[in-house]
This record gives sequence, structure tokens and C-alpha cells, in this order.
Amino acid sequence: MTSAQPEGQGPPVSVERRCLNCGAALTGRYCANCSQAADVHVPSTRELIHEALEGITHSDSRLWNTLGLLWLKPGRLTQEFVAGRRAAYLPPFRLYLVLSIIFFLTASLSPMHARIIRFDDPHAPSPAQCADLQGTLFGRDLGPRLQHACGEIVRDNGTNLAHSWLATMPKAMFIFLPLVAFLHMLMYWRPRHKYAEHLLFFLHLHAYFFSLMTVAVLASDAARAWSILAKLDSLGLLLPWFAALYTVLAMKRVFGRSWTGTLVKAVALFVVYVVVMCFTFAGVVLYAALQL
Repeated sequence: MTSAQPEGQGPPVSVERRCLNCGAALTGRYCANCSQAADVHVPSTRELIHEALEGITHSDSRLWNTLGLLWLKPGRLTQEFVAGRRAAYLPPFRLYLVLSIIFFLTASLSPMHARIIRFDDPHAPSPAQCADLQGTLFGRDLGPRLQHACGEIVRDNGTNLAHSWLATMPKAMFIFLPLVAFLHMLMYWRPRHKYAEHLLFFLHLHAYFFSLMTVAVLASDAARAWSILAKLDSLGLLLPWFAALYTVLAMKRVFGRSWTGTLVKAVALFVVYVVVMCFTFAGVVLYAALQL
């Protein structure tokens, strides 16, 4: 015989669980709205170690698929994204950001970065010459700031300028890349390609450049640290040739012109690239100097 329900007391009320991320009602192990797991307890040390090991031993296949195409098949990664086959690869902006951050971090930690700008030769400016510097920008007198920057550069042999330059250059690339992509679009007027295709092409192209420069910096540092690896120091001399060959092959694959047309446009791109890069470098150096 079952006991009677106490008078005045209804059935137990179930508390509706809600996602801690978006507030949507939970109906299973994961939120149907934002996909966050329902169980979001603070992990233990053991769980963190297990997650780290799982991430290393079961790496996201998208990473290796992306790097494989990026390094071994110039332009193929851009082709895949334009064709809509994207699920197997890392998003282009994420790939670019990760590889650029790795490069600039590697460069900032390398002993080579202090030699980017040197002022210890006999022709270096003297403090008296720094005091004579004058300049205006949009009607604003920059003389005092230029004089101070020059004095700081002479004092520490350009070390702080190199640090400031490395910190500023990644931000300048967000102006440089869209501009170069626009100028590159003008080279392919007929048949036209969408601007997004050119921007995507340069995101992948520079992701490759950053990975190549990272390897070159690490190889140079290793050669300086261990004499047995001295031959690696010459890897930097091959970098421009690797970059040039990769660029031509990628242009041919993505935009589909003849070899002659591709080479002509590659030469034009090189001229445009160098001019815009020189202006970008000059602007970054000036900005970095004024921050000293």
C-alpha cells in the first residue's frame, strides 16, 4: 500500500537547466544554440593534462590538411576555399594570424633583431646632429619628437627602435595586405575576380611567407649557436627565391593565365609590392621612432 501524498504538497518541481554561455534551455549534453557542453565544471589538474595530451596526440586534422596544402601545393588552399571546400581547413584569417604571431614572436626573441638597425659606424649621427632635426606633418611640428627619437636611437644603438618596429609591423600589415590585394585585382581586370579572392590569395601567400621566414630565423639562430650547423645560416639567402617561385606557381594555379602572362603579372606584382612595402616600412619606422 503506497503512502498518500502529504496534503498541500505537489509533485517535485524539476529545475530547468540553462546554458551558462547563452542562457538557452538545455535538453542534452550540449547546448542546441551555441554547442557549449552542459557540464562546464572547473577541470581538475588531471583533466587538464589529459586534455593537453589528447590535443597533442589527436591533433585537429584541419591543421595538417591546411599546412600540407600551404607548403606543398602553392595556391591550392586558395582554390579550395573559393570552390567552397572549407570544412577540412583552418579559416584563412586564423591561419594568417597564427603564423604571423609565431614569426614576430620568434623574431623578437632572436639575437638577430637587435641588428635590424645599427648606428655604430663612423657615419652615425651625433647628438649635435640630432638636435638639428626638424620636420612637420600635416602642419604639426615634429622637431622635438624627432630630436628625442634620434638621441634615443644613438644612445642604445637602435635596440629600442627594433623592438618598437617589431611590435608595430603586425598592425601595419592589416593595412598593407588589403591595399596590395586591391592593386593586384587591377592586374586581373578581364576576366575579373572578386576582391575577396585576391585578399584570400594574399592571406594564404603571406601565411606561407611568415612560415618560411620563421624557419629561416630559427635556422640562422641554430647556425650561430652550433658551429656544426653553420651551413644553415645561408638559408636566408635562398628565402627570396623560394618566395618568388612559390608566388608564381600560386598565381598560375589560382588565376589560370598562361605562363607568359603569369610571369609578366608576377614582375608587375613584385614592383608594386616593393613600392608599397617601402612606404609601409618607412611609415612603421617613423611611427616606431616617435614612440621612443
